[in-house]
Amino acid sequence: SVDSRIVHLLRGLYPTGSASYESLFADSRDRQELVATFLAVLELVKAQRITLEGERVRLERGHRRAAP
Repeated sequence: SVDSRIVHLLRGLYPTGSASYESLFADSRDRQELVATFLAVLELVKAQRITLEGERVRLERGHRRAAP
């Protein structure tokens, strides 16, 4: 699901703070997972959790989640 891919992407970005855009899709096993990963990237950009800079993706560490 998209939610599980969001968690997976954030966990992968947290140690270094950045990664190549292409590497985000490296462990996607099929088309459904590729689409879920792409939608997860869009959601993270929309929520300002990550930024895309050329071919790099950067984790926005200063982001604070809004209270529900």
